[in-house]
Amino acid sequence: MSSSSSASASPEPRASRVDPAPANTPASEVIHNAPDPALYDEDNGIEGPMFVKSDDRPIRILAIGGTTSAKSWSLVPLEAALQRAQEMGCETVLATVNDLDLPLFRTDWKLEDYPPTLAWLLDEVRKADGLIICSPTYHGTVSGAVKNVLDALIFLGWDQPPYLGGKPVAVMAFGGMTAMGVLQALTHTVRGLKGITIPTHIAVPERAVNRETATIDDPKILERLDLMVEELVSFSARLRMPHRAPRARKASSATIRATDAYR
Repeated sequence: MSSSSSASASPEPRASRVDPAPANTPASEVIHNAPDPALYDEDNGIEGPMFVKSDDRPIRILAIGGTTSAKSWSLVPLEAALQRAQEMGCETVLATVNDLDLPLFRTDWKLEDYPPTLAWLLDEVRKADGLIICSPTYHGTVSGAVKNVLDALIFLGWDQPPYLGGKPVAVMAFGGMTAMGVLQALTHTVRGLKGITIPTHIAVPERAVNRETATIDDPKILERLDLMVEELVSFSARLRMPHRAPRARKASSATIRATDAYR
C-alpha cells in the first residue's frame, strides 16, 4: 500500500494506527440497526469527527486492488490510472489486498477485532473524493480477496452519508475474455455501497501489459484509461461533500480521538 500526492502523502497503513470508528460494534449491528444519534456528538455537544472537503484542496483519489500476492499484474493498470491522476494534480492513495492483509469478513466481529489496516482503510475512504477499484478476473468474476475488502466497508454503514456516500467510482478488470463479468460484479457492489460508477469502465486484457517493463503498451487501452481518469476527476470535483464518522458508544470503555477536520 502506498501514497503519492501533489501535496502531502499519507502514512503506510501497516505503520500507522487509526482509532476505530464505529468502535465496540459488531458488523451485524451496523447491518441491521440504525445508529444512535449520540454517536455523532461529543459529551460537550460538538459534532464530529468530520472530514471536510474544501475546493482549495486537491482532489483525493483512493485506489483499491491487487491480490494476496505481493506482486500482482492487476496492479499495473491500477497504478497507471493513479499516475494519470497525479499528473492531473490529484492526491492519490493505493490500498492493496496484500498490504491490507484482512481475514475473511465476519459479521460477529467488531472493527477492533480486525488488523489496524481496516480502520486505516475506512478513514481513507472517508477522506477520498473518488475511488478506483480494480480486480483480477477469477472464473469470470471479481476475486474473492477484492470482494472481501469491499465487504469490510460495512463498517461505514453508520457514517453520514453511509458507506461510499455518493462518491464516484471507476471500475477496472484485468484478465481474459470473461473480464466483463468483473465489471458487472463491481458495478453491482459499488451500487450496494451507495457509490456511483462513472460511465467509462475498463477491461484490460493480459496481452496489453508488457511483462518485462510492467507497463501497459496498448495505445487503445491507454487512451481509454485517460478518459476514465478524466471522468473520475471531473465527477469527484463536482460531488465532493463532508463525510462524518460515528464516535464510540458512551457506554463503551473505548476512547475515540476526534479526527482533525480534513480541509
